[in-house]
Amino acid sequence: MHKSRNRVVFILGAGRSGTTLLYKILATHRRIAYLSNYQRLFPNLPFLACLQRLLNFFPEYKRKCWFNKDGGAYFNRRRKWLHAIVPTPSEAESIYASCNIPLVPADDYHLQPRVAECLLNKFEHILQKSNSEILLTKRTANNRRVPIFKQIFPDAKYIHVIRDGRAVAYSLLRVAWWNEHVLYWAGKTPKQMVEEGFDSLELAAKNWVMEMNSLEQGTALVQSNHLLEVRYDELLIDPREQLQRILDFMELNDEMDAAFWDIVESLKLTPKPEAWLSNWTASEIDTVHRLQADTLRRWGF
Repeated sequence: MHKSRNRVVFILGAGRSGTTLLYKILATHRRIAYLSNYQRLFPNLPFLACLQRLLNFFPEYKRKCWFNKDGGAYFNRRRKWLHAIVPTPSEAESIYASCNIPLVPADDYHLQPRVAECLLNKFEHILQKSNSEILLTKRTANNRRVPIFKQIFPDAKYIHVIRDGRAVAYSLLRVAWWNEHVLYWAGKTPKQMVEEGFDSLELAAKNWVMEMNSLEQGTALVQSNHLLEVRYDELLIDPREQLQRILDFMELNDEMDAAFWDIVESLKLTPKPEAWLSNWTASEIDTVHRLQADTLRRWGF
């Protein structure tokens, strides 16, 4: 049996919910493998995951190359080339594409055995070459792929990162990729839709609602002991407690990784005042609430 069938953990969550931050933090643990920039560039060469094993001997480079000085995990600019050659957690959509996993599965999508075997083999090789116990992966499109993953990895676990939709909408409008990102529910980019007369704030607000709807449908298929919800604000308030809770869920609670906790401490994670509260006008807040109110209530905001 493939080892990877029950040693895969998927991080789910709407874009700008803190999934990248959590992905990178957890990937600093030496017993956790991840899809890196090398898998993204060379999806048919999974043996390159051996570079992750080498990097485990130099945890200081994970801190230096994966995170900003202030502890942020998102780079809104091109990184220095010396940093870019270091194996770094990536969404690596090319891995899924190389196995013909659809970006947006149709309602009647039927998983072919060869497609399942392809992804199983690649994940298995990455686990083996990295000498790790768990393969962690994060990809926003995976929010819509849970039914597929349930068939390929029946014992996989899922971490759902949840953030206030208003904060998500505010953040989306400030990242470099947003305007050119194709909205799966519209088939167009925000830039194209704004040119057609749509309001950019409404698009960002609605995107969170659509992502959360997809996540509700997908996670409903996952048995309760294989699903962990993590609130972004709680992660920032008490990162050590929340990360230990996550490691326990991943069954990595039997051995202390001192370098991992040193990196966590160095990030100095702490909650910040919600920028949307002070920067949006009353009219803008009303616009977002009109679109998000029901979903916000359903998720406890």
